[in-house]
Amino acid sequence: MYQIDPKVTFWLGVIVTIATGVGGGTVQLTNALPADWIPMIQAWNNIVAFFGATAMTAMTGMSSRAPGPFIKQ
Repeated sequence: MYQIDPKVTFWLGVIVTIATGVGGGTVQLTNALPADWIPMIQAWNNIVAFFGATAMTAMTGMSSRAPGPFIKQ
């Protein structure tokens, strides 16, 4: 069975955390970027965070050596 390198999950987690902070408004972009760009950047970061978190969930399940709860033994 294929395994996923934990480093991949780690770095994807870092990216998702940053995207969540930017998309949710925790990271203030005012005066750092043009005001017209901020809503678009926040929206794209929310999209990246959503799909990244989904991928991390799948990667966690795929990297486990034990069978899942829906597998009969």
